[in-house]
Order: sequence, then C-alpha cells, then structure tokens
Amino acid sequence: MRYSRSLDRRTFLRGAGGIAIGLPFLDEMRTRSVWAAPGAAPVRALNIFLGGGVPKVFQLAGLTGPLSPLAPLANKMAFVRGIQGPGGHVLGAGAAFVGQPLVNDTTVGGPSIDNEIMRFAYPTGKPPTPIAVQGAGYYFKFLDNPSRWVHSWDAQGHPAAGLVSDPKLLFANLFGAAPGGMKTPAPVAGMPAAPPQPTPDQKLATSILDTVVGQYQFYMSDASNLSMGSRTKIADHLDAVRQLESRISGASLIGQSGSSKVMTCATPPVPGANLFVGVSHNGAGGGSVVPAADLVASYKVMADTFAMGVACDFFRFGFMEICCAGDGVSLTGPYTVAGQVVDMGAAGESHTTNHAMTDTPTLGATATTHAGWYTHVWLECCSYMIQQLDKYVDANGQTILDNSFVLLGTDLGTNHVGDSVFYAMSKAGGKFKPGIYDVNGPLLGFLSSCKSAMGLGGTPTMTSFIA
Repeated sequence: MRYSRSLDRRTFLRGAGGIAIGLPFLDEMRTRSVWAAPGAAPVRALNIFLGGGVPKVFQLAGLTGPLSPLAPLANKMAFVRGIQGPGGHVLGAGAAFVGQPLVNDTTVGGPSIDNEIMRFAYPTGKPPTPIAVQGAGYYFKFLDNPSRWVHSWDAQGHPAAGLVSDPKLLFANLFGAAPGGMKTPAPVAGMPAAPPQPTPDQKLATSILDTVVGQYQFYMSDASNLSMGSRTKIADHLDAVRQLESRISGASLIGQSGSSKVMTCATPPVPGANLFVGVSHNGAGGGSVVPAADLVASYKVMADTFAMGVACDFFRFGFMEICCAGDGVSLTGPYTVAGQVVDMGAAGESHTTNHAMTDTPTLGATATTHAGWYTHVWLECCSYMIQQLDKYVDANGQTILDNSFVLLGTDLGTNHVGDSVFYAMSKAGGKFKPGIYDVNGPLLGFLSSCKSAMGLGGTPTMTSFIA
C-alpha cells in the first residue's frame, strides 16, 4: 500500500544520536512521499597503463594480432586511434592521463583525469572509502622517476598514490595477512621483548559500533518506517566505520554487516608463495629476466585482488600498470600470441626490441614481429584487469566496468614518436560508445572531451566516441 514516510527530525536525533554521527542526509527528513529505488552506482575512475606504446602498424589491423587480447572487450569499450601525444617516454607517461607538459620527475602539469572526476563527484574531494587511490602493477627500472610509473596525480600534480608490486602485499593491505603470515618479531639483544600481538579476531572483537547495536537493529526493522534506501545508507555508513576500524587493526577491510556490497565482496584466494614480485632499479640496464607465463600469471593474481578491492568498495579510484614508460624486461619461455606459440626469449629485452622497429616498422620484419609479442603480453595483462571489473554487478544491475570510467592508455605511438597514441575507455554508464574510432587531434583535446562527457564541463573537440 502506498503511504507517506515522514520521520520527525527531533525523534530521529533523540532515538539514534549515536548511529547518526556523520550519517548522510536521509530521505525521511523530507516531508514528501519517498519510495525506495535501485541504488545508483558510485562514481569510479581507474587508469590502466602499459609502457612502450602500441605501434600504429598493429592498431590499423583492429583487434587482431598483437591487439587480439582486447577482442573480448569489443562491446564494452571505445578504442581510439590517432591521438597525438608529446613523444618520448618520460613526457608521454607524465602526460598520459593529464594532457599537460611534465614539470619534473615527481610533478606533472596538473591533476590526472581520474582525480578531476573524483573531486567533481565528491564534495569533500575524496570518496567515502577506506582508501582514496590504490596503485598496483609492475615496473622494472627507473625507481627514482615516478613520472614513468605513477598514473594518478592530485590537484597539485603530485603522485596520488604509490604502486604495490607484490601480489601478496596488495592482498595483505586489502584483506589482511594470510593465516600464519604475520609473526611477532624476534627479540633483539638488550631490548625488552615485544608484547604479544593480538590476532585479527581479537582486534575485531571490540568496536565502537557495539554501542549502537540496539539502535541499528531498530532502524533496520519495519518498525522504524525507514525506506530501504535509507536503511542501506545506515548499513553502508556503519560498514565504512567498521572498515576503517579493520584497516587500523591490520585485519581484512571486508565489512562484517549484511549490507548489499557483501553480495559480490569476498576474500579472494590467498596469493601463492612463488608468485613473481617486481624488482625495480635505477640505471640504463634492463630489468628482470622472468618466464612470460610467470609474469602474466602473477599479474593476473594481482588484478584479481585489485578488482575485488573495487567490488568491496575499498577504493573507487586507482591505477594498474604492466611495464612503465621506457621500461625493460626480458621474458623467456613459451607464450601464445594470437593462437601461435612463440619463444619469448628470441625477442630479447622489451625496450630494445620495441625500438628496433624504428619509426616506420614493416609488418613481417623480425623486429616488428618481436615487438608485437611484447605488445600482446602487455595488452593481455591490461585486458584481463579490465575484464575482471566486468564480473561484479552494482546495485543498478550493471557491472562495475559498465558503470565506471576505465581508461586504458600508454606513453607512445611507435618507437619514440607520439603519433597515433592508442587509448580506450569503458562506457562509463552509457557516456561513451563501444567501437573503433579514428581521430586526429592532441592528447589534451582527447582528455578534455572525455572530461566533458563525464560532466566536468568544457566543450568536446572529439565527439565520435561520445554517446
């Protein structure tokens, strides 16, 4: 039966003062009739990066050959060719999600697009999540040059987050240490022994929320006369408090209440002990030597954990990368490229191989073929990360990928040239159209057009991919 739900402000404050601290404005504070409706998806923006570029000669073939890992996303993303970047690894990486010239190794020319979306969407400038921005992935050298491997920048052009390159560490940061993984340090001679560390269960045993359990139970019941939308707000609010308590205690961030997020939020499998961990260094030498299968498998474990972190609403903004700008790694062993098994060891070190193509590569040439193998590896990792976001469903019935602004980008076009830099973006709640689009304009114009479509203002100069 339809009836008016109206909650007197004084009644609410008298009966639920403790539970209401910091609680968003409830629908029942209004005097008009309010009815529950499917919740809107939260605003999210994630940047996915691969170093070395996607050579134009491969782009022109569509989602085949080295670009074939992107084929499963054909109906999910808009692929944009012909963007003119600044050229050069450092300049290209620093501008990749910003569009402005680099200032120095630690400062770019302004905020990245994800940060602008964040500050536009949330009044406080940050989302109501335990983590504001999360970075993860692999890079192999240039340890002291964040402009090459950071892909989220704040309003001042400073890094918005660091990068976790160990799947086990990312898991521990989000879901708590694996059983037996955290041990009390051994005593040091001449120093008092450290007190026994409480277990995660002990840390979770006491909570400030224990003081409002009775109020919570009442306002979640039909007796409170609150709509389902407002009950969800209360549950989400207390979940956020619980998650913050859990993060401080070093335990899992997964909320303990029965909010709707738990439908898709769960602790993923604990990463195996023998997964590849990124080892970075400074200098002109190459990076790690690692079997291709090991690197890809380890990246996918990290992607699983990262995607689950988004599904659990631990963070709504962040970046993942596989190989930073100008990076070098030597992959070995068998690997399948577009259905053909190849020996990655024959391709040599990734950076050297990529630039052996020159600015005008020829299909079928050995250098071009080997560069294509690396492009395939990087895009397989990026595509897998993006596809994981398509596994989880938001309250509006659409997947996280469908609802979020997910931007795939790189630093170059071909060799060291910023000609035809390759980008792709998700539908972002229907704001962009899936397909392949050819444009001819600067990176800044492309990013400005994306921001305009996301509601940040301005006039788009590229409109073919905007819905």
